[in-house]
Amino acid sequence: MKNLLLVLLFTGISNLLYAQTFSVKGQVKNQQNEVVSFATLAIHANKDSSLIKADIADENGGFKINNLKAGRYFIKITAVGFSPFNSPVFELVDKDLDFQPFTISSDTKQLSEVKVVAAKPLIEVQNDKIVFNVESSINAAGLNGLEILQKSPGVQVDKDENILVKGKAGVRIYIDGRPSPMSGKDLASILKSMNSSDIEAIEIITNPSAKYDAAGDLGIINIRLKKNKKLGTNGTVNLGSNWGITPKFNGSVNLNHRDKKVNIFGNYSYNQGAWHNQTLDDQILNNIAYNKTWKGIYRDTSHNAKIGMDYFINSKHTLGFNANGRATDHNGGGESQTLIGNKALAQPDSAILNSRTSNPEKNKNLNLNLNYRYADTTGHELNVDADYGIFTSRGVSYQPNTYEFPNSDRPSFSRNFVTKTPIDIRIKSFKVDYEQPFKKGKLGYGIKLSDVKSDNTFDFFNVLNDIEIRDFDRSNNFVYTERVYAAYINYNKSLNKKWDLQVGLRAERTHSLGNLTSYKQNDLDKVDTTYFNLFPSGAISFKVSEHHNLNLNYSRRINRPSYQNLNPFEYRVDELVYSKGNPFLRPEYANNFKLTHVYKGKLTTSLGYWRTRFPVVGLRLPYDQSRTYFIARNLNYSQGFSLDMSLATDITKWWNIYINVSGYTNVWRGNFENGLVINNSTIAANANAQSTFKLKNNWTIELSGWYNSPYRRIDYNRAMGTMDAGVQKKFWKDNATLKVSFTDVLHTGRGGYHSEYAGVYTNLRFKWESQQLRVNFTYRFGSNEIKAARNRRSGSEDELNRIKGG
Repeated sequence: MKNLLLVLLFTGISNLLYAQTFSVKGQVKNQQNEVVSFATLAIHANKDSSLIKADIADENGGFKINNLKAGRYFIKITAVGFSPFNSPVFELVDKDLDFQPFTISSDTKQLSEVKVVAAKPLIEVQNDKIVFNVESSINAAGLNGLEILQKSPGVQVDKDENILVKGKAGVRIYIDGRPSPMSGKDLASILKSMNSSDIEAIEIITNPSAKYDAAGDLGIINIRLKKNKKLGTNGTVNLGSNWGITPKFNGSVNLNHRDKKVNIFGNYSYNQGAWHNQTLDDQILNNIAYNKTWKGIYRDTSHNAKIGMDYFINSKHTLGFNANGRATDHNGGGESQTLIGNKALAQPDSAILNSRTSNPEKNKNLNLNLNYRYADTTGHELNVDADYGIFTSRGVSYQPNTYEFPNSDRPSFSRNFVTKTPIDIRIKSFKVDYEQPFKKGKLGYGIKLSDVKSDNTFDFFNVLNDIEIRDFDRSNNFVYTERVYAAYINYNKSLNKKWDLQVGLRAERTHSLGNLTSYKQNDLDKVDTTYFNLFPSGAISFKVSEHHNLNLNYSRRINRPSYQNLNPFEYRVDELVYSKGNPFLRPEYANNFKLTHVYKGKLTTSLGYWRTRFPVVGLRLPYDQSRTYFIARNLNYSQGFSLDMSLATDITKWWNIYINVSGYTNVWRGNFENGLVINNSTIAANANAQSTFKLKNNWTIELSGWYNSPYRRIDYNRAMGTMDAGVQKKFWKDNATLKVSFTDVLHTGRGGYHSEYAGVYTNLRFKWESQQLRVNFTYRFGSNEIKAARNRRSGSEDELNRIKGG
């Protein structure tokens, strides 16, 4: 019994000693006896130098690290601008330790290196994407989001402000990892409300892995907004103005506070101005010519705000919340005159249609995100996101139309109407992503649930004696709901020093229901659809030699129709043009292949192939003897090849260049029940280039430009391109930057298209306010200590990007 008690006593003492933990604390100072804020401290075991625990000093240089077991350790201290420091070895036996202040030495060489690294290249070519660093371009200052996209490698913006890649629609636009809740002209309006001072980078992801939503048959363009990565309290103030036909103004402020436990961030930006454009639209229908001259002005005032917080529970667990909202008030009206006459009888002005339209619209968008992250030092990572988003739009279109007959005694008359289009959209999503080491690689898997409800009303009013009278036959309400259930698995592994492999599979089940409520009888008042798809993806990389790398990747993608395109009702765009929805639109399915070669990290060459089933195109067809209508239809298929080349290099120490050239060929095939056959093909190219000259005393000069060759989809599109010039000066210890640029130096900012099918001939030319003097001033203040920020993609993805304005 005595021996048993001794054993139990010895075991209890041993367990008590084994469970006992200790703490160490101290302070970090420099050689001038000044505190070093937010230094990184790492506790290492003395026997094998393995990492035991890491932490960050506070703003007074103080630190306290808890829960250390008995043993022999040393502390490694690192901070920006200082040489790494290793403490003497110490032993924890029976008490906590309180060190005298550690003194670390400045590293002049490191400081200069940090300054070089901070200047990001204009273009970064990574394994899965191309990154356009907006802040690295002088001529990007003062541009809006849509104009910046037009300058991005391989990206085009067409006459209707649709965003194309290699002459083809279908790319998905994301903003900070979640798409804007719009497409078409409403997406363009949101992008135009953003200023370059809000944007950190444009990421072009052509073949996303299974972790991403499968939507977007040409991949994803993510507009990454600025998020401060610096420790302490700091911020940025930006003021800008653009001078063209009329002045435009913008400004923003960005604030951030980060310490070892919390990161609080927020920003606000404001845009205000008026943009002018002009269009000449010649059309022939049933031997009647319609020659339209349009002078438009787009007025916009927008407010953008974002606020969020990351709470670092400990070194493994982080809880975050962020909210971003946008409010815009814009009007895209203008004046037009249409000369109408019989082409065969050479009477170009037998009638004249004058119209003065006004399209005021107020949009509000709010997105909320709650997220949690777990990550340990062994490679296990869990991310959970819950998202809720709402988008509301209240648009009104006033369209007074007056007909005059100069060559006859027929009196003039007016036909005036008003349309009101309220839209309410609610988006909910929840997703979980998990990664872990597996078989000497990394295994990832996750699920996502999304629920979307889009409520769209179209009310049409005839105006008689200044009284609005609703036309019930032309008014309707369309409610569309959609649920997507998704799961994926993805695996990455380095096979050896030369070969890397990535494979993935994503499964998505979609159920959608569209309900049309209208006074006019319609046989298509309900559309109920369910479909299930698998989306494989993969990539293999081979390091041929020190200077040569090859990468081959593949992905299958889907492009679902926009919500409004599924509305089977018709509505009037203007006096001579209607638009109809198509409830029978099928999703597009695309298979994309890409082979990439990188030489010395400077020259990148890519060869791509894609084939799309049921591509969606917009057709302009006869409505009656004098009017036309737009409708979206599925073709049978489209396919194409692309060859891309990018070069980024230093010519001298003070001169560097970037050149991107993309050539592609597309084929479009489709047969319709009315005998219309689409059998089109094109060979085209686009290019982006920038030349930067670094002068003395922090002066920089930049020349940049872009060019899109003629290309064909359904229409024959004319060539477009511009060249910009700018200068930059940094001062006040590089905390202040002044950028001045002049856009479209050669005044070539114009475009157009022509087409002839289904009995409709169209020849359209347009130009915009492309020549502008832009002045932009940026001032940065506060701490310069850099800490890697959390990059987060929320759960609201493809469903946020399919709302299309009427």
